[in-house]
Amino acid sequence: MKKTEQETLKQLFEIARSLSSTLDIDTLLKRIGEAAEQLTEAEASSIMLVDDDKENLFFKVATGEKSNILKKLRVKIGQGIAGTVAQTKESLVVDDVSKDSRFSGSFDKSSGFVTKSILAVPILLGNEIVGVAEVLNKKNGQSFTEDDKIILQSLASFASVSIVNARFAEDQKNFFVYIIEIVIQGIESRNAKLTGHTAKVAQISTAIARHMDLNQQDYKDIYYAALLHDIGYLSTTKSTFIETHPNMGWEMIRKINILKGAAPIILSHHEMFDGSGYPKGLIGEAIPIGARIISLAEYVEDMHAEGHSYDKIALMIQSNSSKFDPKAAEIYLSEIAPLQRTEVTA
Repeated sequence: MKKTEQETLKQLFEIARSLSSTLDIDTLLKRIGEAAEQLTEAEASSIMLVDDDKENLFFKVATGEKSNILKKLRVKIGQGIAGTVAQTKESLVVDDVSKDSRFSGSFDKSSGFVTKSILAVPILLGNEIVGVAEVLNKKNGQSFTEDDKIILQSLASFASVSIVNARFAEDQKNFFVYIIEIVIQGIESRNAKLTGHTAKVAQISTAIARHMDLNQQDYKDIYYAALLHDIGYLSTTKSTFIETHPNMGWEMIRKINILKGAAPIILSHHEMFDGSGYPKGLIGEAIPIGARIISLAEYVEDMHAEGHSYDKIALMIQSNSSKFDPKAAEIYLSEIAPLQRTEVTA
């Protein structure tokens, strides 16, 4: 096997492996564009995607100093080289663009690039056109070959997979966000006093967490736990929900993979640092750090809902210091409380 063929297969394999390691479509498409440029020995490359209106292409990835200018431009489907490829869903090789009536020099004028030859292939999801991949100007004045077309078509297939994965991830994220919103509305509907409570507890909890030496996953777990800390209210009767909702909340979400780190925080968010909390009476660092943070944040909001000023709440925390994680309390008093007082007086 020739060295160039080995290098081609190696790069294609690396891109294929990247598809399973990241859902960042911008990074993946940039990598695909760079590989297309290298493997076809072209001077430049671009990846265009179909706009939401299904009538135009926009530049998602483009190389060169003026690539930012290109990203503001649109190509009408059915017009130009790329627009024709999008319309026909067939690849095109143009050895001399000056002799092709479909070529428009407007993009060259905007970017300062001089296009001489183009290889363009469709990016397809099944039979749906989602974009066009192009390489421009084969180096040394040569023409793009059939091998070049096969390589670019393979890379376009990778781009298609990237787009599918990104869309699926975005749909999942959209679903997850709105389901949580619905759950929060359900929680707060159990008691009029809870309206807005969840968002405020999450805001204080994440503000404290940002000042702690926590990794990204710990921070996410605290954020989700703060949003869902009272989810157990949905599965308990009003006569028992105070005592039982931490356990019920833990039971409800512990088998959800994305929330498994939040489950023990929800279970322990009513534990107190001195062991006076519930459901297990845990003491000190036996309580998950996220639960210690949310316990303090919820105390602040509960006291504020009862009519206490933030100045008074700060004094209450100091006089009950044994109940709260010392570091979380220190961060709240020094970093968060002054901002809350400013908001009230503004």
